Amino acid sequence: MTQLPILILPGTLCTGTMFNQQINHLQQYCQDITVVQFTTEKSLAEMANKVITAAKNKPCAFIGFSMGGIVALEVARTHPHLIEKLALINSNCHADLPERKSARKAQIAQAKSGQLVELISETFLPNYLFKKNNDHEQLIIEMATHLGADCFAAQAMAIEDRSDSLSVLQKLKIDILIVGGKQDKICPAEHQQMMHDNLHDSHLELLEQCGHFSPLEQAEKVSKSLAHWYLSNAL
Repeated sequence: MTQLPILILPGTLCTGTMFNQQINHLQQYCQDITVVQFTTEKSLAEMANKVITAAKNKPCAFIGFSMGGIVALEVARTHPHLIEKLALINSNCHADLPERKSARKAQIAQAKSGQLVELISETFLPNYLFKKNNDHEQLIIEMATHLGADCFAAQAMAIEDRSDSLSVLQKLKIDILIVGGKQDKICPAEHQQMMHDNLHDSHLELLEQCGHFSPLEQAEKVSKSLAHWYLSNAL
């Protein structure tokens, strides 16, 4: 059994709960799996420092979902030696988009006014899933309410001023897996393809009938892809 630890970096208002199936599958091959939970860190640098601490100065296999992938690339800027393998799940390496910035302040204000559930239900859920699924929607809302409005505000502001990270990604001479949903409205398949095309050696999985939350909508396929990525050239 490989001794390479796994660090899972969740997305905005996400907890390790959404990765239960992937964790259960990967535990066949690794017993050292840690979910680095982001809460009220106010910058990407603070989030990255939390991950660096969790790595305990040892190379790890990083699994970054959405915002978690952005954090992984922030770690790669200063501590690339900690990333032995990298899986970017429904993530991106571009700078913040202007149209997202313009809506963010209003979303933060709505969340802090006691309408976090309404914000998730009415604004985010229609863009999260390819197909309506009550269990998935309930889990997403439960994670959000557990973390709360202050967490949302901190995470939303933390990723706002990020710079483009494609050059950082290109410098990583490691095993990189890119997973995306063909119907992902937040991190579109075109961006996943662009990252893959600009890397010397990466593997791309674009999943059918899948939106932004591929670990839920295509749980089995994501689990198998992660296991194959983790075991390839295992230590």
